[in-house]
Amino acid sequence: MANYPQLDDCSGVWTLKEVKDAVMGGYWRSAGSRGLFAGGDTGSAINVIDYVVMASTGNATDFGDLTVARKHLSAASSHTRFLGMGGSSPVVDVIDYVTIMTTGNATDFGDLSAATNFTGSASNSTRALRMGGTTPSYVDIIEFVTMTSTGDTADFGNLTAATAGVGGAASPTRVIRGGGDANGLTNVIDYVEIATTGNAIDFGDLATAKSDMANSNICSSTRGVFAGGTSPYTTVIQKVEMASTGNAIDYGDLTVGRGYVAGTSNSVRGIQAGGNPGSSPNKDNVIDYQSIAHGGTALDFGDLNNSVAGPTGGSNCHGGLNDGYQGTRP
Repeated sequence: MANYPQLDDCSGVWTLKEVKDAVMGGYWRSAGSRGLFAGGDTGSAINVIDYVVMASTGNATDFGDLTVARKHLSAASSHTRFLGMGGSSPVVDVIDYVTIMTTGNATDFGDLSAATNFTGSASNSTRALRMGGTTPSYVDIIEFVTMTSTGDTADFGNLTAATAGVGGAASPTRVIRGGGDANGLTNVIDYVEIATTGNAIDFGDLATAKSDMANSNICSSTRGVFAGGTSPYTTVIQKVEMASTGNAIDYGDLTVGRGYVAGTSNSVRGIQAGGNPGSSPNKDNVIDYQSIAHGGTALDFGDLNNSVAGPTGGSNCHGGLNDGYQGTRP
């Protein structure tokens, strides 16, 4: 049972104890919550981590460095940690992490089961799932880590098909995978229940087949968002209602059409950063945002410190974290 109030439902009447528990647990909506963007390609792979304060607007600030410079990695995040998974150059099995509300360089967390590029990730407050990718062959692997610990991934199950360049979103209970490339673009959406292990189940279809969308949690506790992508390079933002099953619908546009873009959210805003607009110069420093509840055309947020394609993103306040803090804190 979810704790209340939640990140995307803090309005209403609450007891002082509920508010205190939510604030101390890290799941009361906070103006100071951060989105992190890591890695990517500026002409060569970089190790840079930037961050923004998600409730405001403005340019990104330097956070620190990944343990390995790489692009086309994926990320997952809890209330406290941001994890970077896989990526290239060259292709690596590295998982590293930072503590989101500090600044500094990443620390080794563990390893994927194999060196993997173009993988996708999503998470709730407990588990981070990595989905698909290339090793260099396309794989259907889903594996997971428990984010409060460190260590290598464990097998979770398989996607409905081997796919790379997937988009990921999460509710507190489900991870949703959208689209990707498996020697041709796919519109498939499938899902798993995070607390169990097992193979993915068909959810529905994207409105258009595409890959290389924002590759981690853009979501409220109920709605998953798939933004941008290739091919062609697109502005399209699509959404699904994660508690049910069914097809995605178009409900907005990015300020700039692009693929290989980083994404994250604070349960209220979806935020996209960087990417490849498919034209010269083919790397972008744009950060834009839109309302997850309402969609529409995205608005300018600010700029990354680098024009970069193939970064990844995460936050300490996305919709997959709305199950809240289940323990105690002194």
